Amino acid sequence: MATRAARFRVDTARSTVDVGLRVNLHRSHVNANALSGVIVCELDDQGRPRLDRPYSARLALRVAAITSGHGLQDREMRRRFDARRYPVIRTRVVYGKALRGAGRYRAVAELTMHGQTREVSGDIRLKVEGTTMLIDGRQVINVKDFGIDPPRLLILKVEPEVDVDVHIVAALQS
Repeated sequence: MATRAARFRVDTARSTVDVGLRVNLHRSHVNANALSGVIVCELDDQGRPRLDRPYSARLALRVAAITSGHGLQDREMRRRFDARRYPVIRTRVVYGKALRGAGRYRAVAELTMHGQTREVSGDIRLKVEGTTMLIDGRQVINVKDFGIDPPRLLILKVEPEVDVDVHIVAALQS
């Protein structure tokens, strides 16, 4: 089975991160389209990652790029994230495993935000179409695990669990 080394660079303009907030009065969300990073792996003849070979994925998202569209809410979020001191959220994949079903994988990663690193795992869908890698995943993250206290203003309470949906478009580097 032939393999080829592949290095994919995240297309910042086409990749998105959407964070669903659990607020007691209504659903809310913030999003960002400033995800950057590199994914390196060997691909088999069908364009699937060879997880028995060395691979890596490193992603970064600037906290300042996360926005709700409401200035006051965005400033409060950046303050709670201490964005001046910790301006970037980073992820490094440490383990991957193919699951049953085409293009389904389990990824384990180290997630670093607010100066703290925690291991997270979740299922993703990954496919390579020509020179483009597409990855979609969802993860529930408790921000208190990273030392971040969600806001509580009068009767408005934001829960610490957030739903993170990631859509990554990465282009093969020559």
